[in-house]
Amino acid sequence: MSPDPTAAAAGGDRPVAACFHGFLRTGLSMLPVRAHLQRAGWAQVITPTFLYQAAPLSAHRAHAARLLRALSDAHGGRPVDLVTHSMGGLLARAALAEGAPVHRVVMLAPPNQGAWMAERVRRILPVHHLGWDPLAPLLPGAPAVLPEEIEGVDIGILTGGTGDPRGFWPFVPGDNDGRVRVIEAHLAGARELRVVPFGHATIMARRAVLELVEGFLREGCFPPPAAPTPGAGG
Repeated sequence: MSPDPTAAAAGGDRPVAACFHGFLRTGLSMLPVRAHLQRAGWAQVITPTFLYQAAPLSAHRAHAARLLRALSDAHGGRPVDLVTHSMGGLLARAALAEGAPVHRVVMLAPPNQGAWMAERVRRILPVHHLGWDPLAPLLPGAPAVLPEEIEGVDIGILTGGTGDPRGFWPFVPGDNDGRVRVIEAHLAGARELRVVPFGHATIMARRAVLELVEGFLREGCFPPPAAPTPGAGG
């Protein structure tokens, strides 16, 4: 999806955003984020699709950076807000290394340290022996080649967990969202990481998450948790 000149003309000083989806997904999976931000006043929100499984991350980074520059240019050079899911967070880090004009980033369930799950799947399905290694960027330690912080860019992280070492899927060691462990979402350069009680596959469609995303993009920090209702609980 390319920047829309009509939206740029009507957008004025309103913010703009891009959404980067996860592995084996398309931009359609980020439509809940786009709809929420547009209702909240963002002038334009693009949801491009990247075929992560067809090429290494290095092949997508320049394209992602070009998309962000084009969106920024179409809106008078305004830096772009970025919302990512899963592997989209790694693509965001790669695009930032290319100098993409980004204001704030919210990463949803990002495997910033790589993913234990990716390594296990790769062992079960060793297609890398055939010369095709789509899980390579997701392996534990692999994202270390990407920048952890970019000066002037605020990064917030929301990742799923239960607060229990068993997480959403007990097969995965440590608290997790069913795919990514909480400890794997950490990024040294992030301003804040918050654990939310939602699984990996649907975190981007949860209303509570969308409100947190909007809050961070506006203020550079997540809104405080809602205070308990007086008299509620047992």
